[in-house]
Amino acid sequence: MPDRDVDTLTVAGMLHDVGKLKIPEQILGKPAKLTDDEYQVIKTHTVEGFNILKEFDLDDHIKNAALMHHERCDGSGYPLGLTSERIDDFAKIVSIADVYDAMTSARVYRGPLCPFKVIEIFESEGLQKYDSKYILTFLEYIVNSYVNNRVLLSNGLEGDIVLINKLDLSHPMVHCGSHYIDLSHEHGLFVEAIL
Repeated sequence: MPDRDVDTLTVAGMLHDVGKLKIPEQILGKPAKLTDDEYQVIKTHTVEGFNILKEFDLDDHIKNAALMHHERCDGSGYPLGLTSERIDDFAKIVSIADVYDAMTSARVYRGPLCPFKVIEIFESEGLQKYDSKYILTFLEYIVNSYVNNRVLLSNGLEGDIVLINKLDLSHPMVHCGSHYIDLSHEHGLFVEAIL
């Protein structure tokens, strides 16, 4: 992207959840899982955000990211149930980062998911819900950021990620002691946690 677009995308990312300012604190900060009615209220933050931003002289991509960051390319998102061709590209990018951040962050009803579990979820459902040119780029870059990180495997072994498998991003090659484990060939063995 040209620098100007990167700057616009950065602002879109920073402001995408501004509509949560209109959500009652007892719902937004509830220390338990939301009821269906409360979730419906939370979902209004997209339209509320758009309504806040439309009053300002901002790039339309920024306003659209607030409105559309929960839309999904297969039409399963909200608030409008838009499909790929009708979703702003900047909103598509923000949505991927937003979901990754939400899934790898602790919630009151669950701990943070391991980034490699999130990557696996994106690999299994991502091409339907997210624009392939953005999700594949995101996954490649995010996975490469974990090379040389120490990890805990599901069998209790610790090791260092040494190589990413481009055909199976959630199952890297891990160096454990004196041997290497290619997780793409070890069914049932996976990265449990980043240490």
